[in-house]
Amino acid sequence: MSQPGWYSDPHGSGRLRWWDGQRWTEHVHPPEPQQAPQPQQPQQAQQPAADAVVADVRGYRLHADRQGIAYGSASMVWAVVEWVAYWPTGQGQWVFQVGREPFHGGPRVEVVCDQEDLWNRLVELCRSHVEPRLVAELAGRVRAGERIDVGAGLGVHPGGLNGGRVSLGWTAVGGASIREGKVWLHQAGTEAPVLYVPQQNPNAVIIPALLAELKR
Repeated sequence: MSQPGWYSDPHGSGRLRWWDGQRWTEHVHPPEPQQAPQPQQPQQAQQPAADAVVADVRGYRLHADRQGIAYGSASMVWAVVEWVAYWPTGQGQWVFQVGREPFHGGPRVEVVCDQEDLWNRLVELCRSHVEPRLVAELAGRVRAGERIDVGAGLGVHPGGLNGGRVSLGWTAVGGASIREGKVWLHQAGTEAPVLYVPQQNPNAVIIPALLAELKR
């Protein structure tokens, strides 16, 4: 079998295999059926999560979701945020800020919204993914015996709180509410507020939840 040609495949494939005069080649007859290429599944474009905020705000791209927020060249994941602040300016604008210490000079993301609905969605993300952690961390520090400053002026300590000329033990603390750009603190048994902190101050907006947690 020195002549080149098609001969019965010695490998037992049941086909004819080409002998080139010196060795068996890879060529068989009829050719091995080629497997049809598997149809590729169309790649689905990633869609933002249902609660994600995606918008163009003042010429910069805003994206916020369950992981964090990015606006223009600034970005931050919720897990590292150390302070939050958001408030209406009263002039058709709503400000949203998150950042890390120090408040002056530390990294932050700030968005000035012209649409209240957009601002509300950022606030809801913050309330869901940042504020519970901040409240738990600050309450833990107070319960461990530390005195902390919240809202740039309100001192909170194991015995109660103080700010300005007001000092209240925990039994006298009635709670706090947010309205008119301020966080109002109430004394137990009275409706009139005894102290307020500007809503725009760092972590002022979490004061009601923090006091409620510490009074439990």
